[in-house]
Amino acid sequence: MWRDSFRLQIFCLLMAVLAIVVLVHNFFQLEHMDDDTISGSNWITENNVQHSLSQTTKTTRKPYCSYKQQTLSKREQAEQESLLAAILWPKPPDGKIAFVESTDPAHSDFVIVKPVRFFKVGDELEVLVRMKDFQGKPKQYGGDYLQARIHSPLLKAGATGRIVDCHNGLYKVFFTLLWPGEVKVSVSLVHPSEAIQVLLRLREERPDRVYFKSSFKSGKYSETTECNVCLPGDLPVCNFTDLYTGEPWFCYKPRKLSCASRISHAKGGYQKGLLTQEESLFFQSDVNIKRPILSSGPDSVIVKSKAFT
Repeated sequence: MWRDSFRLQIFCLLMAVLAIVVLVHNFFQLEHMDDDTISGSNWITENNVQHSLSQTTKTTRKPYCSYKQQTLSKREQAEQESLLAAILWPKPPDGKIAFVESTDPAHSDFVIVKPVRFFKVGDELEVLVRMKDFQGKPKQYGGDYLQARIHSPLLKAGATGRIVDCHNGLYKVFFTLLWPGEVKVSVSLVHPSEAIQVLLRLREERPDRVYFKSSFKSGKYSETTECNVCLPGDLPVCNFTDLYTGEPWFCYKPRKLSCASRISHAKGGYQKGLLTQEESLFFQSDVNIKRPILSSGPDSVIVKSKAFT
C-alpha cells in the first residue's frame, strides 16, 4: 500500500516539475513576443483602409519592379501610350544644365497682352510670361511648371488660367473674366524645368522614394512592414495586386503573421539623400520653388458687367 502511495507522490512531483518548466517556457516566449510587438502608439491607425480585391498570398519577387516586364494586350498598350502622351513633359535641349542657366523667377516677369481701359464679363484676358535664368538671360526652352490665376480678394473670387508652353521660354496664359470689378493676375513658378527633369529621373530610378507601411495583427501580437509598388531584395512578400485592374502592390511579409492579418495602411515617409549636390540647387524653397513671378507693368484689370456700354 505504501508503495502505491510513494509512486503516486513521485508521479505528482514529476507533473509539478513539468508544469513549472512549461510555465517558465511560456513566460520567456511571451516576453520575446512583447519585444517584437509594436506598441499601440506606433500602430498605423488608418482603420478605414480599403483592402485589395486580390487574395493575400505569400510570394517572392526577385526582379526589382518586375511588373514592368508584364505583357500588355493591344487595348492596354494603347491605353498606356495615351496616358504617357498625356503626361509627357518638354525636356531641356541638353541633358545637364548648370544652376545659373536654370529658371529664376526673380528675373522672370509677365505682361498683360493688349491692355484696354476696361474689359467686360466673358472677355478673354491674355497674359505673356517671359522666363529668364539667374544671369538675366531669356530662356530658350520651356518645360517650367507654372500656376496662374485671376482673383479679387474683396469678393473672395478666383479662377485658374490655361497655360500654353511655346517651348522657347515664353508662355501664354488665357483667362475668362467671370465677374465684374478689379481683377488681379498672379503667376508663380512651382518648379523650374530643370527640377522637373530630376523628378522624372527619380520616378524612373527610385519608385520607392515614397514608401508606405501596413500593420498586421493577430490577437495581441502585431507587426508593421514596408509596402510599395516595388520592393527590392529576395525577402518574402505579400501580394496585394488588384485582380481587376492589375495594379501591383506588395508588402514585406511579417515574420510571424499571415498576409491575411493586415489591418491598416498608411504612408511611411520619404527616402533621403536621393539628390546630388547640384540637383538640390533646383529645389530651394526661397529661390525657385513656389515663387511668385512679378509683372513688369499693371497686374490687374477693370472688368465691367455685360450690360455696361
